[in-house]
Amino acid sequence: MDEDHGTDFDGLAEAYERMVTALPLRELGASAVTGIDSAEGMLDFARRAAAAGLDITYLARTATDPPAAGDPQLDGRFDLVTSVYVLCYAPTREALTGFCRTARRALRPEGGRFVFATLNPDVAVEPGWYTRYGIDFTIAPVTRDGEEAPAVMRVPGFDEFPLLPCRWSRRTYEEALREAGFGSVGWVWPRVSAEGVAVHGAGHWANCLEIPHALYVECAV
Repeated sequence: MDEDHGTDFDGLAEAYERMVTALPLRELGASAVTGIDSAEGMLDFARRAAAAGLDITYLARTATDPPAAGDPQLDGRFDLVTSVYVLCYAPTREALTGFCRTARRALRPEGGRFVFATLNPDVAVEPGWYTRYGIDFTIAPVTRDGEEAPAVMRVPGFDEFPLLPCRWSRRTYEEALREAGFGSVGWVWPRVSAEGVAVHGAGHWANCLEIPHALYVECAV
């Protein structure tokens, strides 16, 4: 495991909202962008959001189960693979490894990177720890020697649609990534931008800096 680094925390919600449509990658100048999802509804939403003329390809794929025969539309074609709050929804250890294999196979053989955001394996269990940031968690006790542990994430106003990620351990993530063929795994610790401190004050961010609900992971082939 590599050393922790820093990145901005206060833009995470906005970044997630935009990343699901793959728009920022095209806006930043990527020559080709492809998004995949197993749900046709999500793909339809993404296609409508990209209707402004940006050339983005969307494919129906089950990322947890990459085909043994390969996928010529994905394999070896990309410099960068990204995901936001996807790997923590793998229901089993095998599915988690499948996600990682799909990402690895999509990257070019040398120099590609997989960057993702996921639920912090050490997310705070104290009730109300993240309430000031517009979310809250109900965390089950860690089971099976720190492996899968259910978590319920609730967003105020949307309690009827709780999100149910799994709290996989760092060890499990790293094992799955290395089984998929990644040579290095770096955990990226959040930091708050100067703008975020100016708007809300340093004290506002104390909880999310001490125990952030999400961490970023950067993997190289």
